[in-house]
Amino acid sequence: MAQKIDLKRRIFPRVLFLFILAGSVIGCTPLHVPNATSTISATQTPKATRTNLPTLTPSPTSIIQLNDKQLQGVSIQFWHPYSGEVGATLDQLADEFSRQNLWQIKIENENINGIDLLRERVEAAIGQNKTPSLVILPLYQALGWNLDPALLIDWSMYVEDNRWGLPNSEKELYYPNLWEASLVNGHRWGIPARRVAQLLLYNASLASELGYSAAPKTLMEFQKQACSIPSDAAQDDTYPTKGYLFTHDYPTILAWLKAFGAKIESRELKSYQFKSSEVREAFIYLRKLYEQGCTLNVADIDPIEIFAQRQALFVSVNSGQIEVVEQAMQNAANRDLWTVLPFPTTNGDGVVVFYGTDFVLLRSSEQEQLAAWLFVRWLLEPENQKRLAENTYNLPLRSDISEELQQNSSLPAGYRAVLAYIPMGHNEPMMASWDTVRWAVGDASRQLLAWYFTLDQVPSLVELLDKTAADLNARRR
Repeated sequence: MAQKIDLKRRIFPRVLFLFILAGSVIGCTPLHVPNATSTISATQTPKATRTNLPTLTPSPTSIIQLNDKQLQGVSIQFWHPYSGEVGATLDQLADEFSRQNLWQIKIENENINGIDLLRERVEAAIGQNKTPSLVILPLYQALGWNLDPALLIDWSMYVEDNRWGLPNSEKELYYPNLWEASLVNGHRWGIPARRVAQLLLYNASLASELGYSAAPKTLMEFQKQACSIPSDAAQDDTYPTKGYLFTHDYPTILAWLKAFGAKIESRELKSYQFKSSEVREAFIYLRKLYEQGCTLNVADIDPIEIFAQRQALFVSVNSGQIEVVEQAMQNAANRDLWTVLPFPTTNGDGVVVFYGTDFVLLRSSEQEQLAAWLFVRWLLEPENQKRLAENTYNLPLRSDISEELQQNSSLPAGYRAVLAYIPMGHNEPMMASWDTVRWAVGDASRQLLAWYFTLDQVPSLVELLDKTAADLNARRR
């Protein structure tokens, strides 16, 4: 009997504890949860019900922790290298933005005539820790400032921002080959400011006299027309008339390499790849044009003047020179019909090469950096893109603006023809070392046309160019 009492004493407290615990749990049950049914029939299976809760879409938030009030009255220094119509248009736009923007941001623009002088001024300002907020320069030159300490600011944080950035509907209208050129290893260190295309002038009237009714598209067709001018033509002229005026400027040589499909840049490896069959084939092709007497190879002459004097069927120029070509033809009283062409390719698709300058954002205060972006964003608006194109023959970044400009009969026919070639454009390499490697490309072309050079030396020339580019690239890392 004592054992039974003792057992009850040990069990009773535990049962009481469990009873109290259960009561407390029941007491904490949320009021909206239904009570469990005490009995469930064995023939019934409870059905789960799905409640569709409303999806909460978070409001877009900006990662830039600045408000409108903090931008009021901010001043930024803006340096650019342009004179003439390009410089005047940029200065006018900067002044208009300063007077019209909602934040009363002031653009203190300074025209420093020439890219080389501007770079010197910026580098001097770096040494004094007094850099401008915004500059226009070739991006490959500015990349050299982004070593230690890093001076360049990635535009991506502004371009992609939910509040301050560009809407996706706008970005979809940008030509990918122009807009993405300033992306370097995933960073947008630049935004295209001025782009021109390297292409060919073609005298259609002279070609017609030679028996050709259509412009060449393939490399074979180009060679045939370029070599059609008789060797005794225009003997009394200072320079004999030839099919192609050979110039050694790097955009022209780069365009010929691209015409043969050469890919000379490896952004992933941050290196150059001149040692390729495509570069060899391009050099052989150009050397053969020279050996067959199809080219005029004279240093220090004005290609546009040569073209206006009918001393070349083909001449390489950039799209920003179209107005100069028109003036030269007028001055020479030359009524020939002429147009612009892409560089010929094996399959006839055509190639042009883009080059130019970028808006580069330099490290400053958060307010100044955002103010600089708001100015650039305003310059990217359709009306301002159109204005820059009409006044300066800049290539528009947007396809809708390009289509509109092509219908504008007040613009030169040559410039409107250029706009149709934008989708076939290739960009120059975007590495800091390109600032020096590009001159090596021009030097290689001069060797190619030297009187002592022979075709069997082409592989050695290609190898030398490749090694020189590698050495120059290693020095700039």
